[in-house]
Amino acid sequence: MNLITLDFETYFNSDYTLSKMTTEEYIRDSRFKAHCVGLHGHGATEVIPTIDPMRAAGIAESGVICHHAQFDALILSHHCNIRPAMWFDTLSMARLVFPHAKSHSLGALAEMLGIGKKDVPYESFKGVRDLSPELYNRVAAGCAQDVELTCAIFTKLLPYVPAEELRIIDLTIRMFTEPTLVLDRERMQAYLEKTQQAKEALLSQLGVAKSELQSSERFAALLRAAGQEPPVKVSPSDPDKQIYAFAKTDDGMKNLLESPDETIATLAGARLGQKSTIGETRAQRLLDMSGRGALPVYLKYCGAHTTRWSGGDAVNWQNFTRGSELRLSIMAPEGYRLVIGDLAQIEFRMEMWLAGEERELMALRAGQDVYCAAASGFYGRGITKADKLERQLFKTVLLGCGYGMGPEKFASVLKQQKLEGDAEYLVKYYRTTHPAIVQLWKYADKVLGFLYAGDHDFMWGPMRVCGKRIYLPNGAPLDYSNLTCDGKEFTAHGRAATAKIYGAKLVENVIQALSRVVLSQAMLKMAPRGRIVLTCHDEVVCLAKEEEAAGMLEFVLATLRTPPAWCPDLPLDAEGVHDARYSK
Repeated sequence: MNLITLDFETYFNSDYTLSKMTTEEYIRDSRFKAHCVGLHGHGATEVIPTIDPMRAAGIAESGVICHHAQFDALILSHHCNIRPAMWFDTLSMARLVFPHAKSHSLGALAEMLGIGKKDVPYESFKGVRDLSPELYNRVAAGCAQDVELTCAIFTKLLPYVPAEELRIIDLTIRMFTEPTLVLDRERMQAYLEKTQQAKEALLSQLGVAKSELQSSERFAALLRAAGQEPPVKVSPSDPDKQIYAFAKTDDGMKNLLESPDETIATLAGARLGQKSTIGETRAQRLLDMSGRGALPVYLKYCGAHTTRWSGGDAVNWQNFTRGSELRLSIMAPEGYRLVIGDLAQIEFRMEMWLAGEERELMALRAGQDVYCAAASGFYGRGITKADKLERQLFKTVLLGCGYGMGPEKFASVLKQQKLEGDAEYLVKYYRTTHPAIVQLWKYADKVLGFLYAGDHDFMWGPMRVCGKRIYLPNGAPLDYSNLTCDGKEFTAHGRAATAKIYGAKLVENVIQALSRVVLSQAMLKMAPRGRIVLTCHDEVVCLAKEEEAAGMLEFVLATLRTPPAWCPDLPLDAEGVHDARYSK
């Protein structure tokens, strides 16, 4: 395949800029203008004002390398109607290879790798739509430098990114740059208005002044009155003390803002002084986006350390709650249906498989409902799906305790789900009845020591532990070069935060990563037959013509239920639906 490295330089000003707009909004705005585009291929670099038809044909037949390919690729597809044979994105590649780097920008990577510096004179052409010849030459020179830096970064990163992952990057880019999903605008508008009215009514009903919400105790009391246990965290000044996790950067507060319960989300938003809830903001964002065309799905490849995707471009598609109006307002275009397949309990199944927890594996292979089976053993009587509370309790136990959750945190989980049970006894019961899982945690404690030392090379199930990395079955690395140790505990230092890491937490990391490999390998098998338009956690969404949707669903489910070659005895299951709406 011929490779071309490409980079656009575009018009911007103080208001019309990526620092204030999403990528999609900026590119599909009427003010958009490309000043020039740099192209590097066959060892030569050129910068041209526009792409002529002959070059367009050459680009369409090539693999195209960009840094932040969503930007350049959306320009190519939306403004030039060009869709290359394959996309390569050095930003995505860098997230995999250098997950702990403070920045993955082109300039930061170029300096880190010692290959040069960016030299685009942005301040010189800010607000200038028509460049003078002298200014154009300066912009073009900077553009050429960016293209060559991108090409050099690609060359350095390519040996460390498995071919399979390059294909996943390509799929991810196309979800955004070749959009197909449409919005039921009438339904979304009605939802937005209802949400706004409900928020105003709630704040009025509460009769709580903003100043009162700034009191942590008062805010905590309001949450409890609404049925939500306040999130807590370890005090930075006293490791033995817990305080409320009410800062806007706290995961607990983020979860409150993301709550499907509008009362909780509204209270959290009011606490942070936000004018809109997350639901309102997303609804308005989707309405605005749909006014410009089909809905581009922006996902960050390797947005999480476990190689899973995360949301981006101000719309987190990973957090559209099932059954919500947001999801029900997303539709396939006319004449098509969305084929949705979801790996059932993949993390639970993967952990039982890696640990060799035979009792659970036998139940899974027999097609039993493992939640009912676990509850039956606990209660000493047959539990069926009709026993909703008992089944839900043990669903929470099996899915919540697998990564070493302690009694105190599990008690909080039970409160949040409004379930009754002795948290301490249930945690102890889980560990007693799952000895192989406990042994897996202990083994992972040792693996952490090996990763910290960085001088070992051995297999851990289907993974290779080598130096300070764990290599997944497809060759993708999980990097643990960020570990420190105080002699007793390990700490992982991320780009934005630090966190304690221990055996059970490492197990959570690798289980999520292995589960992602199962899903992504299945996606690659589906891609030649059906257009993949979205992936959300353990779910994949394809687009199929109405008359082909039933057959496509059978294929998707069969693919998801077939274990990869590296874990042929992993008991997989999947469920799915084909619908005109994103209803799964």
